[in-house]
Amino acid sequence: MHLIWENLIKNLVLLWTGDFKGLNDGREEYQLSKAIWESIAAETAAASDTIPSAYGSRIPNIAKDRPNVSAEMWSFWTLYLGPVLLRRHFKHLKYYRYFIQLVQLLNLCMQFEISADEIETIRTGFIAWVETYEYAS
Repeated sequence: MHLIWENLIKNLVLLWTGDFKGLNDGREEYQLSKAIWESIAAETAAASDTIPSAYGSRIPNIAKDRPNVSAEMWSFWTLYLGPVLLRRHFKHLKYYRYFIQLVQLLNLCMQFEISADEIETIRTGFIAWVETYEYAS
């Protein structure tokens, strides 16, 4: 799971902010404006002031201090803050829904017990998620 937060989520954020390997939107419009991303990052840091430390480390401003954001911080941001902070900020709803599908799959993976049916849901869910990603990009 560690690589999900250190690789996949970081790369998604880089893609959304226009910093992923020099790529731009291409034919799509999934990038967040700099002002929107800075606002989301500031709201993330502000939210950390009211979240008990029992839930994890304090998350810094993820726009200004991205190199110091740990896997644990990306995990908390993805599962709990990201869905709220990203809502209504993409130009097209499909990119938000795509992110929420990922969050739902990650929540299944994070359960203490996973049934055989849930394993199949995770397997087919990630296949569909990757195929959608490749098609949408």
